[in-house]
Amino acid sequence: MVQKLFLRNEVMKVKGRVKAITIKKDEFEKFLQLRKLRILNKEYEALMPPIDSLQKNTIDINGLAVLIEQYLPMINSGSGSTTQTTPAQMVLTTEGGNITLSYSNSISMNSQGVTVYIQVLQESNNWTFQYYYIGFDTTNSSYSTSTLELYVSAYVNYKGTILYTNTVRIAYANISFTKSSDSYLFIVWLIEFQNMPPYLVYFMPTLQNNLDIQTIAVGSYYTLYFNNNNCNFQCNGNCPSAGCYSLNQPGCTSWIVYVQNNSVVLEIILTAPLSAGISNIETLFCVSVSINNITTISGQVSATLTPPVSGATFYVAIVTITITYQGS
Repeated sequence: MVQKLFLRNEVMKVKGRVKAITIKKDEFEKFLQLRKLRILNKEYEALMPPIDSLQKNTIDINGLAVLIEQYLPMINSGSGSTTQTTPAQMVLTTEGGNITLSYSNSISMNSQGVTVYIQVLQESNNWTFQYYYIGFDTTNSSYSTSTLELYVSAYVNYKGTILYTNTVRIAYANISFTKSSDSYLFIVWLIEFQNMPPYLVYFMPTLQNNLDIQTIAVGSYYTLYFNNNNCNFQCNGNCPSAGCYSLNQPGCTSWIVYVQNNSVVLEIILTAPLSAGISNIETLFCVSVSINNITTISGQVSATLTPPVSGATFYVAIVTITITYQGS
């Protein structure tokens, strides 16, 4: 008998905010500010425009789905492209055509580009990853625009080999402004994955950034344990288990990603043979993910699942863990 069981439905909030600013060239020296950002308990300084009064954007759910679909095989089984992709781009729609600002690791004069600063915050054991995309045009060009688009990519370190997703559109906004030849343009775009319990961080694509902070695939895992009342029921214990507890296990490839109700839905599907006669099914979901230059983030959550139909002598439990990425 096959028994389908629903373990958990988690929500990961993906938010974005943006604003565009034009300034006179002679205001440049006093406009950019050194801002302190945090990577947990460590601070660093980033040269940025003011980040107040950001406006709401639209998260591109289809682009986010592509990012997740390409990221999961990289961290789970080391399957992905080794061809380096652009960390970030901003595309400005103007009357004369599109203008593309491409990645640069710093702001410079008489140039166009996008630089990416990361901030990692932990509060009450929840995690927030923030990415500040700073677009700039310090050339003599002039144009008017009404639409902005943000393109990003994620990456993973797999046994010393860096794997990359495609660069995909993750957000867009309708913002009208005019850049004149005697002014500079700056765009501040904040993308954040908010208030995640530690066992969700594994499933968050780590975006390319200036500090080169990335996910380490080896040493990262997720495992679902089943208590058979005759085992050490804890993370790294010896209870019956399924999942990506070592590379190339069946659980490392058993998932589906789809778009529904303006959200991205990830369903992780784990299976395990269990004996009959169990009055309830205790489960323990354990996750660990290594982030270089930061820490190893580990977490767990337990649940008791509805038992199968009585009278079965043997059954296969198909357990689904659902993560919904809500964009706003």
